[in-house]
Amino acid sequence: MQIKTLRGKVTLWSVGVVAAGLVLFGAGAAWNLRDEMTENLDNEIKTEAHDFFKGIKQQGVDWQNPRSVEALFDQSKRYHYVEIHDASGRLLYRSPNLENQEVFPADGRQKLRDVDWNGRTLRFGVFENGGIILALGKGSEETRETLAQLGLAYLLTLPLVVVAVGVGSSWIAQRAVAPVKTIAARAEKISACDLHQRLPKPWVEDEIAHLTRVLNAMFDRLQRSFEQVTRFTSDASHELKMPLALMRAEVEMALESLGLAPAQRELLSDLLEQCTQLSQIVDGLLFLSRADDRLLALEQTSVNLVAMVRELIEDAEILAAQSTVSLECNLPAELVVPGDLRLLRRAVMNLIDNAIKYNVPDGSVVLSASLNGANALLNVGNTGAGVPPNSQDQIFHRFYRGDPSHNQEISGHGLGLSIAREIARAHGGDVTLVKSDSRWTEFALALPRETRR
Repeated sequence: MQIKTLRGKVTLWSVGVVAAGLVLFGAGAAWNLRDEMTENLDNEIKTEAHDFFKGIKQQGVDWQNPRSVEALFDQSKRYHYVEIHDASGRLLYRSPNLENQEVFPADGRQKLRDVDWNGRTLRFGVFENGGIILALGKGSEETRETLAQLGLAYLLTLPLVVVAVGVGSSWIAQRAVAPVKTIAARAEKISACDLHQRLPKPWVEDEIAHLTRVLNAMFDRLQRSFEQVTRFTSDASHELKMPLALMRAEVEMALESLGLAPAQRELLSDLLEQCTQLSQIVDGLLFLSRADDRLLALEQTSVNLVAMVRELIEDAEILAAQSTVSLECNLPAELVVPGDLRLLRRAVMNLIDNAIKYNVPDGSVVLSASLNGANALLNVGNTGAGVPPNSQDQIFHRFYRGDPSHNQEISGHGLGLSIAREIARAHGGDVTLVKSDSRWTEFALALPRETRR
């Protein structure tokens, strides 16, 4: 499972690091405790062996009397396991709890060792003094029990600690990520139409404050660049409109002249068509630059969307006939929206023109209108190859055109959908791609419907 949030990753890593640290600490503590308890047991065995040999020298011992031997050991301490030999290896005494099992090492040189005896582990030490060899052992159950209790305590407390660390880490991560979420939320509201907004400055001078300053400086640069581009587009469009208008007028006058050869008339017709296309591009750029600056002036009136579409269909049928495309309307009797009639006509005509251009021979274009809550919807669908999935996010970009390999004769400059969307958004609506596959493509123009009073 992949964790996508920074808060989840910080929590998981914190829990993992703490859990690994606790396991290592527990293992190290158990190891040290085992060594310390084993060392204490060895020291206890050594001390009792020393006291045994000291007792032999001071009191003597009757090897034939087991009680005389046992009296040399402190019976108040943990249970003893004893085996005594003389220098020749003859057994002098073996404690009854050994049950005739010999524990004395064959080489006689091993000092301290663990001995497995009847499923138990005994700690034995071998000592020699005055021709007497003593093998003295004691049970190590206390060490194992202590380690078992320690392990059980760790197993019981580790999940609780991990849960507590997880909750604490999640809370800390939430507090740490909160400024980043605030920055992201504010940054999402900054768009080309609202570049003057800036991120709030944190109170504490930390990494988040540095990131905020860097982002605000970047937004300053973006705003200046965007304003320069918008100003250049607007100024260039203004400067180009007059020369293009003059060129178009001169070409039209030349076409009206008598005595033109057919080749000359064809050349002038091509020039007139190019001037018309350039004028449309300049007009579109000027319109979009005004939309970017929020300078679109809307003449708000009550617009009957159905009547407007029916008027546009009459003009669109000429274009459709040239492309052998049929037009079909499924419109209600009336659908009234508040808006600028001139701009709405332009937006709808761009959608219809687009549907005719990107169609197939003998294809069809279907226009339908309906109400959807507080919005009026105008759907424009057409047959055709559709918009490729990897291009559906780009079709509203300026100067973007569909793949020309589908239709080499498509003319246009890639501003129609951008202009239609800007007009819709200026009216509080939008233009969206509803559907697009290999057989059908459909766009929807949504506009706030007029409220009756």
